[in-house]
Amino acid sequence: MKQSLRHGTIYLIAAQISFVLSGYATHIGLGRFLGPADYGIYAVVISLMTMVNLILSTGIPQAVSKYVAHQDGNELQVKRTAQNMQLAFSLVLFIIYYFFAENLAIMLNDPGLAPYLRLSSLIVPAYALQALYIGYFNGLKEYGKQSLMVILYSVFKVVLILGFAVTSYALYGAITGFVISSIAVLVLGFFFVRSTDQKFQSSSNKTSLISARTILDFATPIIFYSVATNLIMSFDLFFVKAYLTDMDVGIYSAVSTISKVPFYIIAGIYGALFPAISSMSVHNDRSQMTMHIIRSVKYSMLILVPSTLFVVLFSKQVLSILFSEQYSAGSTSLGVLTIGMGFFGLFSLFTTVINGIGQPRVSMFMSLIVLLIDIILNQLLIPLYGVVGAAMATCVSCLLGLVISFLYVYRKYNY
Repeated sequence: MKQSLRHGTIYLIAAQISFVLSGYATHIGLGRFLGPADYGIYAVVISLMTMVNLILSTGIPQAVSKYVAHQDGNELQVKRTAQNMQLAFSLVLFIIYYFFAENLAIMLNDPGLAPYLRLSSLIVPAYALQALYIGYFNGLKEYGKQSLMVILYSVFKVVLILGFAVTSYALYGAITGFVISSIAVLVLGFFFVRSTDQKFQSSSNKTSLISARTILDFATPIIFYSVATNLIMSFDLFFVKAYLTDMDVGIYSAVSTISKVPFYIIAGIYGALFPAISSMSVHNDRSQMTMHIIRSVKYSMLILVPSTLFVVLFSKQVLSILFSEQYSAGSTSLGVLTIGMGFFGLFSLFTTVINGIGQPRVSMFMSLIVLLIDIILNQLLIPLYGVVGAAMATCVSCLLGLVISFLYVYRKYNY
């Protein structure tokens, strides 16, 4: 059953809240159970794998969402074509990541990371299909099924990661739980997809106008955009790992986890906005598009402003209560990074609009510019100011991204 933008936003925000809460529970539990040093290792491993997973969840799946949202009778064919592409692509990524793990660990000045990186790579094929099905439901505007998959993944993740972590295998157990959680929700996703596909069986012999090349042309810049934006969110942690101590990495991992909460919550708004903008762009409905953009900005600000202000004012207390006194040294960087993640959230909203109107290359170039600035600033500021310098680098680069993306959308739609 299709839902409106308003109901879709509610469903997807609820899903994002569950995602954030499960992330909170997982990171806080591991931060306390493993201690800053081992928790820092876990955070680096999962951040690297999250980058790979975001490539898989925003490239081909977003193309599926866009073309399925056109509602031209090609829904099932688009899904089948994209499914084959996604599976092949994920297997290639899995092989590359698995065999490159040792080199990647050496680049981060910690060869001991390699076994953990290889173990985490097992999630890639399962997560790839899970992400594809979520994109499929998003394009169909079946936000209820999309949200249910996200919620189930959140539940499985927190239960399995913490459950395996408390065994004698600790860090290995936590990463194993991370892998199995995606496999579990994929199995359930198969049943959701099969029931949804039945409504399109009558048109299953129709020749699709959406070829693999069309999907790839749209997905390729989205993939580059996804890599760049995820690196903007993660490069500070990687630089901290390369320049500073394991204790600093653990503290900054806690800071990074908390600072991203408001962004993850409003990500539900983007999930509902993208197919709506994609559908309207086909009919060139500028007035409706402008209305949706303004409404999405308002919803985002209602969440971002109070949550960011709260974290900035009570950063030390938040770190101490959630992670323990060992992490309170990161309070200043938490305040700075939370502001930066607010900027990043709005930057992501405007680039979602740009992607939705069929101009992903514009978003790609914007994100690459921001990433380049972020790299330069991290290299300059971390040796001078430590973890605070990492937060400053991300904050400034995300502000630049927000300004660029806002001016582009404003000039195009004059909203």
